[in-house]
Amino acid sequence: MRRPPSHHLRKGLLSLLIIAVISGLCYSASRFIASLKQAPKRVEPVTRVHAVQAYVTERMTVQELITGFGTARAMQSVVLSAQVAGEVIETIEPLKIGHSIRATQVSTTETGLSKRQEGDVILRIDPLTYREKLDRAESMAQEAQAELSRLEQEKLNLQRRFKIQEQNYAEFSKEYNRIKGLVQQNVLSQSNLTTAELDLRRYEDAMVQMETELNLLPDRIKQAESRLATQRNDVELARLDLNRTTITSPISGQFSEVHVERGQYVRVGDPLVTVTNDKQVEVPVGIPMQDYLKLVPHINSGHYPQATLKSAGHESVEWKGLVIRAAPLADSQTRTVDLYIVIDNDENPVPLLPGTFVTVSIDGPIHAGVIPVPRDAVYQDQIFTVEAGKAIQKRIQPVATVESILLVRETLAPGDQIILTNLDILRSGDPVKVYEEGVQSLRDELLRYRLPTLKVLEREPN
Repeated sequence: MRRPPSHHLRKGLLSLLIIAVISGLCYSASRFIASLKQAPKRVEPVTRVHAVQAYVTERMTVQELITGFGTARAMQSVVLSAQVAGEVIETIEPLKIGHSIRATQVSTTETGLSKRQEGDVILRIDPLTYREKLDRAESMAQEAQAELSRLEQEKLNLQRRFKIQEQNYAEFSKEYNRIKGLVQQNVLSQSNLTTAELDLRRYEDAMVQMETELNLLPDRIKQAESRLATQRNDVELARLDLNRTTITSPISGQFSEVHVERGQYVRVGDPLVTVTNDKQVEVPVGIPMQDYLKLVPHINSGHYPQATLKSAGHESVEWKGLVIRAAPLADSQTRTVDLYIVIDNDENPVPLLPGTFVTVSIDGPIHAGVIPVPRDAVYQDQIFTVEAGKAIQKRIQPVATVESILLVRETLAPGDQIILTNLDILRSGDPVKVYEEGVQSLRDELLRYRLPTLKVLEREPN
């Protein structure tokens, strides 16, 4: 049975009424609950204070230290080699590494005379063969000298005979002319004239022969002189070879290498021993070009910079030396220039041995009245100082830069506190507080580096 439309209408209106009542009740309940909630308290903003680390400035006179490293080597070291061949028949005792030897020395006495003190004989090579060569060369030189003396005497004799022959020829020419006149006067016969003419020709032939011999004698004498000079050179060479069988050192020092022993046969050029003098050693050190330009004017003027050297693992021992010269060329690969430091071991309590690897600090330019500032304190070419509890931003103009330290003369004053931390978040005027044990000095900065690049010469009072 179908229901009338009015029935459906009443049912829809009733549903809407129920929904409206429920919505009203929910709204009233939410308002009631909201009225029970208390309003939040208002919090005042708090100013943030940055805890920072600071560096205290000082005005002082400082010196740059140019650092590097190198290996010490002897300034005097010579390898003695055999200049003649033969058997080693005698050696110094002991012929061992480290044994000291003395070279030949020449001194002047109080009277101005030279005094020669022979050096130690290191070894001898069998001289018998070379002594025989010298004796043979001397004999041949004596023969050449005798031949030259004979030719010179022959020349004198021939000159005297030629002079006498000239006189005889002149006298017989007069006699020939006299006989010729008598023949023309029919006093003597023609045979007498023929005999006189033959005798005159014999005198003339003898003169020509003597003159020819006199003309040849200078060449024979020159040849004899050349032979004598050659023989004398042979004598000197033989004597030199004989002297070379005795081996001495041109320098005093110690054996650093020994290559032979008694009874060994050596050839020309074989190394025998190496003698090293460790009284003075040098250390080549490569430094950058900018540091080279700071030092080379002092080197060229003779005001040699001082250098301090230390060996790794022995920091308590140091050596003093002078930079005496620089290499004329730069290394194109490392872009450095070698400086040469000379150390006089007689002036150091402990000798620096050749072969020792050392670190080097060379005294560089001096800067007076400057304030050192750590590079870590610079942010975007500016620094922050602590003034009345606030960070104040300042711009500085360094007069020099030494590795991680900037040297400043203006803008800062002794005793200023430069902020080292939180530089990326600080703004000028921000409140800051230097925390306990957060204050550093230049000494603390230099202790961070194994090789300090700055040395304090004098501190000015604050």
